[in-house]
Amino acid sequence: MEDRLIPTPRTLADVEIRSRELIGRGWGKLERFTFRHRRFDGTWSDVVQRDMYTIAEVSMVLPYDPVLDAVVLIEQFRTCGLVWDEATWLIEAVAGIVDPGETPPEVARREALEEAGCAIDEPVLIGKLYSSPGGYGERTYVYAARADLSRIGGIHGLAHEHEDIRAVVVPLAEAQRATEDGRIRDAKTFLMIQWVAANRSKFK
Repeated sequence: MEDRLIPTPRTLADVEIRSRELIGRGWGKLERFTFRHRRFDGTWSDVVQRDMYTIAEVSMVLPYDPVLDAVVLIEQFRTCGLVWDEATWLIEAVAGIVDPGETPPEVARREALEEAGCAIDEPVLIGKLYSSPGGYGERTYVYAARADLSRIGGIHGLAHEHEDIRAVVVPLAEAQRATEDGRIRDAKTFLMIQWVAANRSKFK
């Protein structure tokens, strides 16, 4: 069958940036872009203004043990729920910021050790994703990796980064159920669990 979902070829020549203004800075930065872009009919759009918040480029990894048929997930407090008056301790895959001079696979290995006490094999790239492209500039490299999870668990994280992280090893089947019953609320983690479940053979 012929593929129908073919992205339209585009380059930055199809975007005219009128201005890029820094309007806020804290842990991340808030920028206001004023631009127009090429439309599908070949004409130019009206001038549009959009605000984008970006912390950094990120690497995520879901360690998987094919012997146990299990993954390690972490739980920690996240600020996002305060916007909606919720207390959000979220269950997620391991993740960390890609610092200058690092590669995303290197970060996946480092963060697996820091956040879960887990050494991983060579990370397998699932995808390079934008989690909320309408207003969030974060670009995330998403991986899975084979690991021995037989002695993994407990509390982890770096004190100077204010981390308080609980690592737990769960059967992959339970992780899948958690995507269905509301325990998994992070979209990228949801995707990673489903991908590993569909690609177990890559880790035999």
